[in-house]
Parts: sequence; C-alpha cells; structure tokens
Amino acid sequence: MTIHEISAESFDKDVLHANDPVIVEFFSHSCPHCINFAPVYTQLAERLNGQAQFFKIDVIRNEANRTLAHSRGVRTVPTLELFYQGRVIGNIVGYHKIKKVESSIKEFLSKKTENVGPGTLLTELTLKHKI
Repeated sequence: MTIHEISAESFDKDVLHANDPVIVEFFSHSCPHCINFAPVYTQLAERLNGQAQFFKIDVIRNEANRTLAHSRGVRTVPTLELFYQGRVIGNIVGYHKIKKVESSIKEFLSKKTENVGPGTLLTELTLKHKI
C-alpha cells in the first residue's frame, strides 16, 4: 500500500471528494514522535490495504499546509484524521502503539455509514506534542 504525500492544494480533491475512506496523517519531518510513528503508519497502510486510502501532509513544509492544519484544529503532530465521503469520522492524536491505532481505525471504518455529523468524532485518542 502506498502512502501519498499531499499538500493543501490537493487536499480537497484527494481527501474531501474521495468516495472511499481516507486516512490523513498530519506530521512534520522534524518531529521525533512523527519519526517514531512513521513505521507504524506504514504498517497500518499495509495491514488495512484496500480498506482506506492513506495520505500524509507535512504541516511545516509551507505556509499553506500549516494554515490547512490549523484550520482543521490540528495542534499536535502526529495527528490522524479519518474521513468518509468528505466528513471526519475519527481523529487520533499523538504517537500510539500499532494495536491501539489499528483497533481504533477499524472501529471508525466499521461505523463509517452511521449518521455522524461533521466534526463529530466517534473516538479520540490523545497524546500531546505541540507543533
């Protein structure tokens, strides 16, 4: 499974207009927690191949990416946002072990068709690392 790095410019097309579930990692190449989480995210993409599309966006790379992250309420990296048909169905904040993240993602994906309003999170895991 390939993880595509996207930018603020392609976010709407790649994420909000996707028909399939999408998982986006907001990260920074200079963040120690993000560096440690990178192999976990890669393993998740492999394990959940075919169940969701995987993207990542570097929040430090340029002002547009940083503005997008802040407009979405991302204040901590790594942060995963899970989308289905343009709406957020889950949010996982901070570095966590793969089993915890995978079980949360599977829960999100199993409930993706429930009537969850924009901004309503099914679950949130939190471990803070400020950007």
